[in-house]
Parts: sequence; C-alpha cells; structure tokens
Amino acid sequence: MYFVIENEERKMIDQAVIDRINQGDVKAFECLYNDYFVYLCACANSYIFNAEEAQDIVNEVFMKLWYKRGDLFFPIHPYLVRSVQNGCLNYLRSLHSRERVADEYRETLLEYQEEYCMSECNPLKEMEQADLERQVQTVITSLPDKCRTVFEQYLYSELTPQEIAEKNGISVNTVRVHIKNAMDKMKEKLGSRIGILLFFLF
Repeated sequence: MYFVIENEERKMIDQAVIDRINQGDVKAFECLYNDYFVYLCACANSYIFNAEEAQDIVNEVFMKLWYKRGDLFFPIHPYLVRSVQNGCLNYLRSLHSRERVADEYRETLLEYQEEYCMSECNPLKEMEQADLERQVQTVITSLPDKCRTVFEQYLYSELTPQEIAEKNGISVNTVRVHIKNAMDKMKEKLGSRIGILLFFLF
C-alpha cells in the first residue's frame, strides 16, 4: 500500500480549469480527473482497505461531479475529499447487510471504521500506513499470551470463534472473552483508527 502526500490543491488545477468544467469542457474535466484520480483512490483505500472498491467510489464521485458541472467552485479539493469520504461511508454501511460482515466483532470494527470516516480526519494527513501497522502490532504484543494467541488466529487467519475454540481446546465463550479484551485494548490505544484492523481482516 502506498502513501500520498496531500497538497493544498493539486498542481494543474486552478480557477480557470473549474470554470471550463462548468462550461462543459471535457478536456478540462479530463485534466481534473488525471490530476486527482490516484490521490483520491489512495484516500478512499485508507478508509475502506479495498483498492478495487476505492476506484469504483472515486469514479462515481467524478461521474456525479460531471453531472453537477455548472455549480462547481474553486478550490475543489475539499469538495472532492468530502465526496470520497461520503462514498466510503455509504460503502461501509452497505457491508452491514452483506455476507462479508461475518460476526459481531467484525461488525464492531466496521462501526469504528464508519465513525472514523465521518470524522474530519484525513488518514493521509495523520500518518503512514506502516506506522499504524506498527502500533497495531505493539498492542497485540502487549496482550497476555492466551489472549494474544486467540486474537492473532482471529485477526490473521480469519478463523471463526468456533474454529478457534476447537483448535485450542477451549470454549467458544472463552474465545469471545479473549477477543473482546483484545478489541477493548485496541480501541483504548488506537481510538477510531481501529479501522486499520479491517486491512488485516478483509
């Protein structure tokens, strides 16, 4: 996964470009698209951790923007970022009713991720992906041995609580307690950035 530094406004976009888009200039729209596409995909992927879906969200943002031409303002950067955030939020909410939300703990993670997406935070501003991953690993390492073993199996192997219980010769309730304790520790240390865990889960 790569990290993109945010500029106040992308290099080639100025008031004239936005004015031309408002007048229906396809070439100006292509200029905006080409200048922003990679950046916005990185931004979306930082929220949902799904590169393919991130591209679809960004393309939909641009499609809606073209249909709204005539009402665009400069600087357009905040509008584009917020539109991507809204698109990511709609995607995350749709997961609640889809099979990918496998159990209550993944659903809890999804709720944390939605909370982060609704905030004013831009993950590309806060820190690099690698730094967040190090923080996640630090928290995992600090867990008690049995709790860490169960949580790592749940997090990295995508095993269900039932499968973990059978593998370790313990009850499902014990597995759930370990996962809850680990999740509570994660939220204590990472706050709303706990959404980074979805990078591992999905």
